[in-house]
Amino acid sequence: MEDPLVLRPGRFSDRFLAYLLDTVPFVFGATGTVWVWGGPLARSISDRALLGIGAAWLGLAVLWQWLGNLAGGTLGKKLMGLAVVTSSGRAPGPLRALVRALGWVLSTPLANAGFVLALFHPKTRALHDLLAGTYVVEAGPRRDGGAAAFAVAAFAAFGLFALQYWANLLRPTPADVAAVLKAQKGLEIVARLEDACKKKNGVYAASIDDLAQASGDPKLFRSAMLDVFAPTPFVVEGGNMRWRVTAAAKDRRHTIVRREGP
Repeated sequence: MEDPLVLRPGRFSDRFLAYLLDTVPFVFGATGTVWVWGGPLARSISDRALLGIGAAWLGLAVLWQWLGNLAGGTLGKKLMGLAVVTSSGRAPGPLRALVRALGWVLSTPLANAGFVLALFHPKTRALHDLLAGTYVVEAGPRRDGGAAAFAVAAFAAFGLFALQYWANLLRPTPADVAAVLKAQKGLEIVARLEDACKKKNGVYAASIDDLAQASGDPKLFRSAMLDVFAPTPFVVEGGNMRWRVTAAAKDRRHTIVRREGP
């Protein structure tokens, strides 16, 4: 391979699109994990859970970047006809590849300023290139349609920003946490009512009407339930041996809470 200083530097539009191709899947993965954690799995989306999910996906992204650097470019770069090389024109070694991967993480804060640097650098070098001593160059004939590629990349970037904003909305506020805790405590009351219904009727309550009757004051019970839980879903299942209640807390996400017994 020729000296990268002679080779044409990769165009910013191509680098931008390659960046999105390599980044968006991990953002979707992290966002999807948060959704599954708090939705189908009905687990609390605490700061600790978000930190763990974020760290896991960030670690995968860094590993992806490191392996891609070793190969002379990630899949996104290869799809865009770009290559990562050192001043000798070869793919970076393990240490330099790791420095570039970690520098890729450092480029993200402050509105991706480390990446935007490539827009103004004469050889389109981003912060992580400068830290690792690497260059991103064209690995094949220059392609037409750079403006179109940039437009697609800009549209994808807007979508990525919207996705990150939506993911941030999933972050529970103190009020959300309090609402979920309140719902969980409400299920403790439901559990006691199920026990009372079993002792009185020989079977567990199988409907909200059965629970209301077991409370002794159906009107007050329904009012209290509406104060603790969202109107739907509120599903009561009961029989001779077991019972289960599925409800939604009154947080922004209507987190599903469940309890069963005995």
